Amino acid sequence: MKHYTSIASIGLLLAGCTVVGPDYEKPEPALAPEFHGAGGEEQGGPVRPDWWMALGDEQLAGYIRDAVESNHDLERAQARVREARALRRAESSRFLPSVGVGAAYQRFESSENGVLGSRGLGGIDDDLFEGSFDASWEIDLFGGIRRGTEAADARLQAAADARRGTLLSVISEVARNYAELRGAQRRLELAEKNIRIQSDTLELVGNKVSTGLAPELDLQRARTQLKITRSRVPGLRAAVHAAAFRIAVLTGRQPAELLEDLAQPRPIPAPPEVVPVGLPSELLRRRPDVRRAERELHAATADIGVATADLYPRFFLTGAAGVESVSFTDAFESSGRTWSIGSLIRWPIFQGGRLRANVSAAEARRDAAYQRFQQVVLTALEDVERSLVDYAEEQLERRELDDAVEASTRAVELASVLYEKGLADFLTVLDAERTLRDAEDLLAASETSVTVDVIRLYKALGGGWEVFEANDADMP
Repeated sequence: MKHYTSIASIGLLLAGCTVVGPDYEKPEPALAPEFHGAGGEEQGGPVRPDWWMALGDEQLAGYIRDAVESNHDLERAQARVREARALRRAESSRFLPSVGVGAAYQRFESSENGVLGSRGLGGIDDDLFEGSFDASWEIDLFGGIRRGTEAADARLQAAADARRGTLLSVISEVARNYAELRGAQRRLELAEKNIRIQSDTLELVGNKVSTGLAPELDLQRARTQLKITRSRVPGLRAAVHAAAFRIAVLTGRQPAELLEDLAQPRPIPAPPEVVPVGLPSELLRRRPDVRRAERELHAATADIGVATADLYPRFFLTGAAGVESVSFTDAFESSGRTWSIGSLIRWPIFQGGRLRANVSAAEARRDAAYQRFQQVVLTALEDVERSLVDYAEEQLERRELDDAVEASTRAVELASVLYEKGLADFLTVLDAERTLRDAEDLLAASETSVTVDVIRLYKALGGGWEVFEANDADMP
């Protein structure tokens, strides 16, 4: 007994000291001190976690809450987190002994021609009752189990970050579709306003033609412009419906369930004047896809240790205790007890190169994970830089279009006065009205794009998931 106790003590001592495979070192990519398009100290401030609240639309905020609670993609991602947590528990359970119990009964008769028969024991007909308690414990001498648990921990964290990425995508998709819906409604309002104006113009020109004060050509031009404006309405209505359907599905509802709630037009959500974007180094800690890629690199590194440990011997302590008797009533007496204790070593001496090939494959997967991490970092930086440029340029375009609408409105007023006084032909009025209609439509589209661009910028910055994680018991 002292012999086995010594074996266990030595095994435990060595198990705490030897871990094969490379230790993980978190990569530190080379980063610029700030984003190229940030522009000013205010832009470098901390990113607002609940950025959708900065858009100032309570209805949008409500839909985002609904999506976080009911979106099916989020539920699926959450299930994967639970799966990863269960696999982690399964891996860490290898640190503990494996214990089992068993029981058996058999009816037997010995052969008269066999060994027992040659000793005068043949033809015995009897029962045999057995009960056993078995235990086996693998001593993690070279750290294979520890590396496996390390990899499972990293994969659990990667699953959590995948869920955070899904959450961020869902929030952004709700916000984007909501902005596009309000933008389409605004453009639809403008089209309907222009239809009314052009209908009045058509009636006025028709009266002039009937009295001989205007040529038939003016009437046809007015009718053509009205038809063109009316042709825009079906596409805009379809865009409103499509966005409403998408918002409903994102919030876990039937597609047409929100049509009534969203039917009343509301202003396009206005972005804040300043959008703090933080620093590139903060982006790596905040953006879920970067965090996930780094965790997957950690897991791949730990897998090398798991594969390397298979090259070394595995040590087990085993033990068993039980009872055995030909009579059930005597099975639990002291004379029926059996026990054993021992140790076991398994060492794969020759596997045809399979184990070393597994190590090489694990190293290759680690290298691939490293390159993927580097690429994800570059893509994240690119997303932010492009979003900053798009947002800044769209703001400039919106300001120019705002001035264009103001100038076009004045041009329509002047052209109408000149036409009524006979100092300008009707084509001048139509050109002025068409220019104003186009400028107003472009302005509404640009206002929508500015809001969509700021939503894309916030998504690129990776913030928002923190708001809904504080009370999430399923997060690691």
